[in-house]
Amino acid sequence: MAVLAVGLAAVLAAPVGSSAVAAAQPAVTTVAAAPVVAFPGNQVNYQYDSVRLQMSANGGATPYSWSAASLPTGLTINASTGLISGLLRGSGTRTVTVTAKDAAGATGSTTFTWRVIRDACPRC
Repeated sequence: MAVLAVGLAAVLAAPVGSSAVAAAQPAVTTVAAAPVVAFPGNQVNYQYDSVRLQMSANGGATPYSWSAASLPTGLTINASTGLISGLLRGSGTRTVTVTAKDAAGATGSTTFTWRVIRDACPRC
């Protein structure tokens, strides 16, 4: 009787077909790197300057969606292209953070300062 029980246990424990082999292998998940946003350098402009600053990134899954926090007054960022543009209003120094979100939802960002100098005679 003991031989029968051991033999039955061996049959039940043996893998059957390729599905048993596949189930024994761990799942492999590939994670793409997040985008890396290039540092554009700290910016200095005069009040009422017209601005065009193209942001860039690499890595991650394109296309990117762009956003910016604390842009100087009068500037906006194009969410599709990453172009910061506009006519500067006001003065002072801002710490700007630009973020690129890739197609997979991963984000990367860079931070820089933007100083806007008040011109003593902007329309002279």
